[in-house]
Formats: sequence, structure tokens, C-alpha cells
Amino acid sequence: MSGRQGTVFSFGPFELSIANRLLTKDAKVVPLGARAMDLLIVLVDQATKVVGRRTLIERVWPERGAEQASLRVHISALRKALDQSDPGRRYIANVPGRGYSFVVPVTSRDSQASENPKGPSRARVPARLMRMLGREDAVAEIQAKLAEQKFVTIVGPGGVGKTTVAVAVVHEMSAAFDGQVLFIDLSALGESSLVAPAIATSLGMSVQTANVVPALIDRLRERPMLVVLDCCEHLIAGAAAVAEELVRRVPILHLLATSREAMRVEGEHVYELGGLECPPDDSNLLARDVLRYPSVQLLIDRVRAVRSDFELTDADAPIAARICRRLDGIPLAVELTACRVDIFGLGKTASLLDERLNLSWVGRRTAPSRHQTLNATLEWSYDLLGEAERRILNRLSVFAGGFTFEAAVAVVADEVVDEANVSDCIWELRSKSMIAAQGQDGRLRLLDPTRAFALLRLARSEEQDLFRRRHALYFTDLFRQGAAMDISGWPKALGIEVDNLRAALNWAFSAKGDTKIGVELAAASASAWMGMALLTECVEWMRKAIGHLDDMNSGTRQEMVLQSALASCVMFTGGMTEKSYATWAKALLLAEGLNDVDYQMDAVLVLWAHELRVPNYSQAIALADRGGTFSEGTGRIGAIATANYMRGIAYYHVGRIAEAHGLLELSLHRDDEAARQLLIKRFGYDRKVDNLAGLATLAWLRGSPDQARRFNQMAVAEARQSNLTVNLCGALTFAGLIAYFTNPDDGEAEVLLDELVTHAGKFALHNYQGLGLGMQALYEVRRGGQISAASAMLDSGLEKLSAARYGIFDWFLQAEFAMCMALAGRSREALDVFERAKIDLDESRWYGPELHRIRGELALSCGEGLAVGRQYFHRAFELANRQASLSWALRAATSLAIAEESTGRKEAARQVLQATGSKFREDFETFDLRLARQVLNGSHRRDGIANSVP
Repeated sequence: MSGRQGTVFSFGPFELSIANRLLTKDAKVVPLGARAMDLLIVLVDQATKVVGRRTLIERVWPERGAEQASLRVHISALRKALDQSDPGRRYIANVPGRGYSFVVPVTSRDSQASENPKGPSRARVPARLMRMLGREDAVAEIQAKLAEQKFVTIVGPGGVGKTTVAVAVVHEMSAAFDGQVLFIDLSALGESSLVAPAIATSLGMSVQTANVVPALIDRLRERPMLVVLDCCEHLIAGAAAVAEELVRRVPILHLLATSREAMRVEGEHVYELGGLECPPDDSNLLARDVLRYPSVQLLIDRVRAVRSDFELTDADAPIAARICRRLDGIPLAVELTACRVDIFGLGKTASLLDERLNLSWVGRRTAPSRHQTLNATLEWSYDLLGEAERRILNRLSVFAGGFTFEAAVAVVADEVVDEANVSDCIWELRSKSMIAAQGQDGRLRLLDPTRAFALLRLARSEEQDLFRRRHALYFTDLFRQGAAMDISGWPKALGIEVDNLRAALNWAFSAKGDTKIGVELAAASASAWMGMALLTECVEWMRKAIGHLDDMNSGTRQEMVLQSALASCVMFTGGMTEKSYATWAKALLLAEGLNDVDYQMDAVLVLWAHELRVPNYSQAIALADRGGTFSEGTGRIGAIATANYMRGIAYYHVGRIAEAHGLLELSLHRDDEAARQLLIKRFGYDRKVDNLAGLATLAWLRGSPDQARRFNQMAVAEARQSNLTVNLCGALTFAGLIAYFTNPDDGEAEVLLDELVTHAGKFALHNYQGLGLGMQALYEVRRGGQISAASAMLDSGLEKLSAARYGIFDWFLQAEFAMCMALAGRSREALDVFERAKIDLDESRWYGPELHRIRGELALSCGEGLAVGRQYFHRAFELANRQASLSWALRAATSLAIAEESTGRKEAARQVLQATGSKFREDFETFDLRLARQVLNGSHRRDGIANSVP
């Protein structure tokens, strides 16, 4: 449009000056980005005509072109700008398959601008960064706010990138103001009275009066302009006064400010700029995952500035993520840290930050002095605080990970700074970006660099130990109260305080701490550690507390709580060891001595679990019966429900299916909610979930696969809702088993087992992880994978089970693995696996019938003869019927019918299979039922052993 530079187009309430690249409405500037302005000029020039997409792209992006998506984005931005200024009217139409058309009538006139073109404006805006990461949304939002509301202050802590974002905003909006942009850096000014003269000087005005504001107002009224006041915090009063007056008196002025605190004047709209987004705390994240986050992108970008060949590996990805989280995503802190990676590497740099966040690392020489180290940045802000604010900031550094307003007042107020003053100081610190908001529930926190700075100041005072003590006592009271709360309330209330809990315990057990407070806090927090599934950490703190018990604490409830928590966590993480058994036996003696019914029942329950998992079923049943006698004597519903649960689970494991079913139903439906919640709080698992999982297995055994599936779904849903790790692993275990039994090749079991292995591994629950690995080994063989790899996976799983003294599923896994190997044509090796397992076929177990059946199939596949196989099948069928295990009976009858297909006993075997299959009352389609029908209708073709896929 070189021939139309002097043209002004009019349409609706708008005027578009081509020479000035300015869109106005009622003499007010309508801000547009450069690309949106280019599109508008092309469309208006061709008004009522259809302009093709390719033509628009070539006109607006002549050098590099653009994608259709970019065109749509800028068309959308243009439409939005027009719609906001003139709602209800349609300006741009999309013509499907062709392009876009400006559909509003347009008139034009010549402008004097072409005859008297304005000279280029002086360059007053700093150059924008070559590459700005993660701030696109912030820039767009500030642009929109500035266009609509005219006065915006960007606030945030030092080093967060306020100036960088402001410069980007100015460059985006410069065309909208025809280059009339004023950028004033106030950081070098020492007096508030100099703010207005600095603005006037930047405009080329001669300052010859004490009050330059009236003249400044007259100059700014001449044309629309964008004024930027950068770094206002040290002159906040003067900057606020001038800003308020200018915005009020100059309607066409747009003002953008940056400051560590808001100006708090009429007309101001605040945009709070936070750190760059950081990856979550997840050790499974890979390099490609963490590089999606701008904080990591910045870290790696700056590392490559000094080491061009640097590549982030998957192994280092969690380290890079941890560094960025440690620095709260503050760009300056990330840049300063990146400079050290070339020297120390990522791992050592992260360790140095963990040991002590180094505030003195030096950055770019060209940066302002206040940005050359984190310490300088924080000193700049700290020096602007009042004495009381500094004192409160230092004291608040005892909090780790965040705090509530109530906690802050309770811990840091004293006779020097009373509660009212503390409240005022916290408000001021928050407004000055020294305190950050944490989440949406009103919690506050010191960013880690700020906390490290304040901790150094606190350490130089005589107040450090006093306020660490007050902090520890506050959280001792809080967790003691939480231990008495309903289970539905305490996880959220206490789980969020885990960093404060760690900080308090670390201080209490330190050389300058108070071990008495440490013991009290450990006991008060025992259930919270288990509820948060931080079992390994719970073990550490309980042991430390027990090690500091004195004679006065011996035999007390406090010792009982500590011993019980320790024993419970050791059981879940380290397995059923002799040491954990002895710890629980000691806890039982303490509970009996204190006549504490709940803890007695808990101890009996866990000793029972020890015997069950070894497994030593006779002892487990004896303890379950002891619990039943004891609970019935108390008459307490919750204790009776626990005893019924114990007996039900023990009976089911030894194959007493009908009795087990009745007891588990009683436990599930006749329970006391308060007692159940108390058990959850103490051990981090819910017997309701175990009951549902047990009933699911029993339903499958009794020939109700559809009911089993529903019970499993209920168990998993309940476990997920409870957010209890042990429960979820237990529910996933039995859901995975039933899915494997029911339809092993439909994919459901593998999904459940993958989640089980991942979740159990994350929380160091080796028994569940071992079982999951063993099941995954079965699928490795079923998929035709390498036997050696599958064997290694099985061995790994069995090792974990052995280390955890969890022997319930050992024989099942090894027998089933042998079966899968036989299916893969490795019959002789399969038999070796079965024999090495030293399976005692005479021992009563719920899957005992299947062990006999598998041994029979191996006998046939290895050439031991039909008579041997038949004997095992008959034994499996008899045992299944004795247990009332219809599903095992169906498998045994199917194997027998297939084996007898070519013998004189064929019809008798088929009749047994027919009679067994007819007992199934549900329509749920399972692998076993399909196979049985195929055997009966003659469509089954024997390729190997009985449960090979037809």
C-alpha cells in the first residue's frame, strides 16, 4: 500500500491511519499487535472482497511465511479487539474454502500525515531479550489489561523478570502508539521528588519549576502515549502520587509500572508475576517431559550458553526439575545457578543448593548491580523494609514450605512485636512481594531464596533457637490435635504441613534442639506420616524418638504409640521380619499393661498379619480366633468387625471358602465407622478395602466372576478415594489377579499390574512390587518374549517377596510361570521350575486345586503318562469341591475332559464337565467358560495343554 500512506480509512466508529499505523475509536487508541494491524490494513484496503489465506500470509509474513494456525490466531485477536470496542457488529467474515472478507462499509480520506510525515521517535525502550521463555501468556494478559484499563503495575519478587516482561509488552504495543513510548528506569534515582522531573526530561522538556506535573500533563495530552515506570519500589510514594495524578488528568495516557509492591492508588490494576512454571516432584519424568516447562527450558538454555554441547539426559531430568523447584522458578536465580553447572555439573549443583542455597553466585557483568547476585537482589528489597518488617521476615524463616496466617501470628508475635503489628507486617511483606501466596486456600510462604536470606539474618540474631522452639511447639500441638480428628479432616489439614513437620523434628533432635519436644512431636505425628504414605521417613523419626526415650517415658502411652507406628511402617516397607514381629509383641505388652483395647486389637491384628504373610496359617488362625474371643468380651462393634475380618481372611487363605465369605460379609456390613477410621489413621490402610478385595476373590472362586468384578471395582474405587497407598496396592493386587484368572489376554490385568508395580515401587512397598513383577513375568512369557528375561523378572519379584517375608503367592507365581512356559513349548524347563519351587501339594491353600491341576498338565506335556496326569486332575477336582471353589473345579474338569478325549472315559469326563459348568449362574464371559463350551461342543483342538488359547 505504498501509494496510500496518506490515507485514513473510516468504518463504523473507527478510524485507521495507514501512515501512523494507528486504529482509534472516539480519539482513543485501540491497541493492536503488529501482525493484527497488518492484517487489518490488507482487509480494509480490499473491503467487501474475499482475500485468500495465501495472499494474507504472503502480505503479512513476506519473509518467512506462516502456518494457517498463525493466521487464525491473529485474525481471532483482530476480531476480539474490534468486538470489544464495538460489540454487536460483525467486521470480518470467514468464507469457507476461500479466505476472509471485511464486510463493513469503508470510506477513505487523505491525511496530512503523508505531506508532513512525523520524524522517527527517539529510541527510549530497551531491546527485548533474544529469547523470552514462558511469559507469552503474561505478556498477552498485561497487554489486554493495559489496553482496557490503562494503568497496570507488574509486581513480583526481585529477579522474577518484571522488567523483561514490561519490555516485551512495550515492543508488542509500540505500533499501536505509533512509537510514542516512554521507558523510564527509576532505579538510579534517590529521591521520590525526582520521579516527575525524570519523566519530563525523557520527553525533552526543560525542568525549570519545583512542580513540573502541570506542564507534564499538558505535554502528555498532545497525543496517545505509553509511559513505562520501571523499578518503582524504592520511590513508591513519589511514583504513586505522580502516576495517580497523570492517569486521572490525562485520559489518553496508558501507564505501565514495575515494582516489588503495588502503588495502591486509584485507577491501578495489579498484575502479580510469579516464577516460571516448574515440573512436579516426580522421579519418573524423562528429559522430554521436564523440557516442556519454561523454568527447565531457561536452565538448559543458559547452561548451553557456556556449554554449547550440553544435552539433558533422562537420568538428569529429575535433577534439573529439582533445581528449578528449589529456586521457585525465579528466572534470575535459575540463570545464576545455570552458570555453575559448567563447573560442578547438574548433580553437584543440586547438592550445593540442597545444602545451602547459595545467594552469592555471580551472574552477568552487564546486569544491574542489584541483579548480579541473589543476595544483592534480596538486599535491595530488604533495605526498603521497616525495622519491624525485617524482624518478622527473619522470624518467618523458621517456617518451611508455607504457613497459615494464624500459624505465623502464633509463632512470631511476642512482647516486642505484638499480634496486631505482626498482622500488619505480614500484610506489608505480602504487598512488597517478600511473601508469596501458596495455592488458593490462603496459605503463605517465603520463596526459597528469600527464606535462605532471612535464615541467615535470623542466625545472626539471638532469636533463632527461641523461634525454632516456638515453631516446634506449635506443630506439636497441631499434630496432637490432628491425631484426635476425624480421618476425613486430618489428611488435608496436616499433610500440607509436612515440610514444617520435618523442620521442627530436625531442630528438636539437633544439638541445639530439645529432644523432649522431638519425642512428643514424633508421637503426635505418627499417624500423619502413615496417612501420607511416607513410611520410610516415619521409620526414621520413630526410631530416633524411641532412641531418646528416658526411664520416665518407659511403659507409657507415648512409647506404645511410637513402637506401634515403627512396627507398622517396618512391616510395610521391610516386610515381616523377626525384628518387626518382636516390636509388635512389645507393643502388645504395652497395650495390655495400659489396658488400651484399641492398641491391643491393633497389635493382635498385626501379629496375625505377620503369621499370615510368612505364611504360617495355623498361627494366623490361632491369633484371629484369639482376637475374636477378646473382641467379643469387649462387646465393641469395631473390635468384633476387626476379628471377623481377620478370621475371614485367614480362612479364605486356607480354602475354607464358605466360612470366609460369611465372616467377611459380617465385617463389611457390621462395622463401627469410628473404629474403622481409627485403624486407617494408625496404619494407613482400610479393612473395608481388604474386605471388598477378599470378597471379590471368594466370588470368583465360588463361580460368580461378574460379582467378583464388581467387588474389585468397588475396592479399587474405595482405595483411590481414600488416597491410602497400602490400600491401593492391595486393591490393585487382587483386581489384577482376578482379571488374570477371568480373561488373561484382554489387557485389563496388565494395566492394573503396571500401575501396581509403579505405585508400589514409588512408595517402597516391596511385597506388592514383588508380586506385580512376578505377574508381569507371566505376561512376558505369554507374549512370546525371551524366557531368560521373563525368568529374571520373576526372580526379581520373588527376591522382593522374600526380603519382605511375604510368601503367600510364591508357589502360585512359580507354578503359573511353569504353566506359561509349557504353553510356550518349553515343557521340560517348565517342570524344572515347578520342582525347584518345592511346592507342598498337601498344604492347604486357596489356590491348592490349581497347583494340582498345573502339575497334571506338566505331567502330560513331559510324557509322564495319562495315568499320572489323571491322578493330579482328580485330586484337583476333589480338593476344589471340598473348598467349594467352583472356578478351580471347572478348570480341573476341563483338563480332565481334554485328557480323556481319546479314551474310554471320555463321556464320563464330559458329564463331569457339563455338570460343573451348569453351576455357573452368571452370563459374564470368561476364558474358562469359553474353553469348557468348546470342549463340550467338540470345537476345541488340543495343541498343547488344557488352557492354551483355542
